[in-house]
Amino acid sequence: MYEYKIHKGSRSALIRSKHGDIRLPAFMPVTTFGGKYPLDSLVRPYLPRLSDCIMVSYHYAKQMKKRPSCPLFIDSGGFAGLFEGSEFIELPDRVCIRTKDGDLIDPENVLAFQKEQADLAATVDFIIPPDVTDETERRRRMRLTVKNALYAREHAGDSQLMLYASLQCWDERSAAECAKVYASAGFEGIAVGGMVPHASDPEYIIRIADAVREAAPECAVHLFGCGNRTILRKLGELGIDSADSSSYVRSAVNDSAIGKGIHNGLHTAIRNLKDSAAAANDVWKQVKIPNIRASSGAFESLA
Repeated sequence: MYEYKIHKGSRSALIRSKHGDIRLPAFMPVTTFGGKYPLDSLVRPYLPRLSDCIMVSYHYAKQMKKRPSCPLFIDSGGFAGLFEGSEFIELPDRVCIRTKDGDLIDPENVLAFQKEQADLAATVDFIIPPDVTDETERRRRMRLTVKNALYAREHAGDSQLMLYASLQCWDERSAAECAKVYASAGFEGIAVGGMVPHASDPEYIIRIADAVREAAPECAVHLFGCGNRTILRKLGELGIDSADSSSYVRSAVNDSAIGKGIHNGLHTAIRNLKDSAAAANDVWKQVKIPNIRASSGAFESLA
């Protein structure tokens, strides 16, 4: 259940999940399972102390031996569509991704896993990187992304899973177009992807976020891969509910790689996460949200 309120021009929200309440706005740290990144395993026990929700990709979530007790946001793993040799397989009701190694990302299997393990989940999408400039191909990827979102919405059933429709776009107009489709379909959340390649262009990210928030004022909005403090402040001013990043641990790996050791990396990662969480909380507490109305009907208004 997603609930939000507007108080003195500021937006706050709450997601009630089966593994605990998630207070929004929030910064969600990204982690992995499976042993490929040893530092993640060392840091993970500390994450629930510093965040209400942990982000993990479907690819790594499948390698969990023991599920953390805190809320999980499980992404779809759609980034596999960018791997060399990957192909899109369109079925009548959904679209799969097959990698050159034969791995299949099927929205049916992804959703079943998410319903079992996740509190929040994002639908299987098809990333539109900046070097895809052909309008027809952009439209195709957006259409396939929407098709999978609507498939998941139809088959989510009565589970407690809060489903975010993944959004892919290339400009403000396409972002708003997609967001309106999702809002009309009754999604509680929208997760905006494809932002990482635009990290060096924060104004682009802000424009996209603004377009989505305006087009879907009553949906929770999450931005993938946005952990920069300056961007967080701008996102907060727009009424964006959450963002995630793995930068807190990536930078720690870089530090430990120069000979300081993995335990130094652990301390660095924890410090980085504390700083990111504190920065997010600070900037979001201070911002004022214009032109957002408290919801009614499908969402419970706390105003």
